Amino acid sequence: MKDIFDYIYKDKEVDQLTKDAVISMFKTAEGWGIFSDNGTPIEELAKGGQITVLDVSCYATMPGGWDVKALAVGLVSRHLFVTRMQFRKEEELSDIKYLETYFTEQSAEEAQKQQMPLVWLVIDEAHEFLPKDEKDKTAATEPLRIVMREGRQPGICLVVATQQPGKIDSDVMTQSDIVLSHRITARMDVQALGLLAQSYMEHGIERAMNDLPPVKGTAVVFDDLNEKILMIRVRPRLTWHGGASPTALKG
Repeated sequence: MKDIFDYIYKDKEVDQLTKDAVISMFKTAEGWGIFSDNGTPIEELAKGGQITVLDVSCYATMPGGWDVKALAVGLVSRHLFVTRMQFRKEEELSDIKYLETYFTEQSAEEAQKQQMPLVWLVIDEAHEFLPKDEKDKTAATEPLRIVMREGRQPGICLVVATQQPGKIDSDVMTQSDIVLSHRITARMDVQALGLLAQSYMEHGIERAMNDLPPVKGTAVVFDDLNEKILMIRVRPRLTWHGGASPTALKG
């Protein structure tokens, strides 16, 4: 930020009033806690055998908090995609080199090295970042769309969760290989799932939903890859539930 401030102050073609307004905006952004002289390397966020949680809930109570959330998610998503693209090129060259020198021990060791692992990017409340209406798009929308459409080749998978499928980008449904859905009743949400309709779905989405037993944790899995519809029951949560509803009763 200091470099930006210095550049603004040195600009002689802009009046002082405009400079003060711009500086004020950047000082507000400085308080978001996103920008730093020593940023976190993307390799620290994506390590093999490691789960990294990017908690953006701290912006929920600040003015324009959802815009800041979207900015953080968009920046990380774009950086992950670009970095995986770069490493994928190196991996392809390494594979070619390995095949050319198959019997060389050194080449085999190099081929096994993977400086950045394959990435699973999991987004909660996805309808906020990938909205159905174009006018509601955020700073995270386009980076997530790129990951969704082009992430397979560089090795980055996108997993999204939402309680409002009727409000999410329709491409999320049509591009998904696997969709897991608990019982839904809202007409808009059922219609959104209707975009999944394939030839192997003999009785349609509504029939699959109606066949679910009225038991907590039951869900329907639409497996487009294997062309199957499966019914499952998710086991009860064993860990602390950060999103549980508050209750007046203890016990």
